[in-house]
Amino acid sequence: MAAEHRKGWPSSEVTHTEENLRAIDQAHGDRVAIRPFTSEEERLNGADWEWWFHSGDVGFGMRVQAKRANRKGGYDLRYRPDGARYQSDLLIEDAMKAGCIPAYVFYNHLNWPQHRHGKPWVGCDHRPFAEGQLGCTIVSALVVKRTLYEVRANAKYVKDRSRPWNRILCDGSAAEAPSLDAAYGRVLHLHRKALEELERPARPSDVAPAIARQSAPSALPVEPTRVDRPQRIGEGALRRVDRESKRGEGPLTPAERSLRGQLREMAQRPVGRLPERVRAMIRDAEATPPDERAAGAVLVNLGPIGS
Repeated sequence: MAAEHRKGWPSSEVTHTEENLRAIDQAHGDRVAIRPFTSEEERLNGADWEWWFHSGDVGFGMRVQAKRANRKGGYDLRYRPDGARYQSDLLIEDAMKAGCIPAYVFYNHLNWPQHRHGKPWVGCDHRPFAEGQLGCTIVSALVVKRTLYEVRANAKYVKDRSRPWNRILCDGSAAEAPSLDAAYGRVLHLHRKALEELERPARPSDVAPAIARQSAPSALPVEPTRVDRPQRIGEGALRRVDRESKRGEGPLTPAERSLRGQLREMAQRPVGRLPERVRAMIRDAEATPPDERAAGAVLVNLGPIGS
C-alpha cells in the first residue's frame, strides 16, 4: 500500500478485500466459506460484507465496512454515500436490521504503537508481536460514530481502539482451537467498550496521550491504560473539548434513542441461532444479500471439522 501511494495509484478497498478473502479461502478452505453477491455499478458501497462465525446452527454476525489508509495513514471517515448522512450511521442502521454487530476493518501501511512506551498491547500467546499484524485491524463502528460527532475526527483516536483482526480468533493459548464463545466474547467486548464511550460526554482526557499496558497477552482485547498522574493539556485543547462536549450533550432524536436502545440490547445478547438465510448459505444453497449494501458473506466454522 505504501508503494502504491508513493506511485500515485493506490488500490481500492474492494481490491484489498477481494485479495484478503481470496487468501483466507485458500489457506482455510476447510473452515471458511465465502459467498459473493452480484454487484451493480450503482451500488453505494461494494466493499461491505458480512462475517458469520458459527458452530453448527449457532453463531453471530458482523456487518463490516472496509477502509483503506490514505498516504498519511488516515481514513476517509466523513464519507457520505447519499450526500447527506455519514457512512458510519448507514452501516450501523443496516447492521441492526440484519442482526449484526457493526464494525470497520482498516487496511494499514503505517505502524503506530512503535511510538508508545513499553511493549505493544496487540500481541498474543501464539506468536510475538510483529508490525505485519497491524496490516488489517478491526474496530467497532461506534468508535467511528463518536469520532465524527463528539471529538475531532482523526486517525489516532480510531487506530488506538482498533485491534489486529486475528485477535478475534485468539484464545490466548496455542494449544487450544478457536471457540465460538471466545470469538463472540472478543467482538462483544469491542462493542461494549465503544458503546460506553459513545454514551459519555467527551472529556479533556480524551485528547491526552494514552500509554499502553505493558502486557496482557491472554486477556480479551483491552484499552491502553492511561497514566495515573495529571496530564499537561493546553488551555486551547481544554476549550476545544469543552465546546465539542457541549455539542454532544444535546437531546437525542427519537430515532437515535431507539438506535441506542438496540445497541444496548445487542451488548447483552447471548450468542444464538443463525438466521435462516445464513443457514441456507452454510448448506450451499443459493443466497441473496440481506440488502443492497452487502457485497458478500464470509462464513467461519468454529465447530468441529465437518459440523
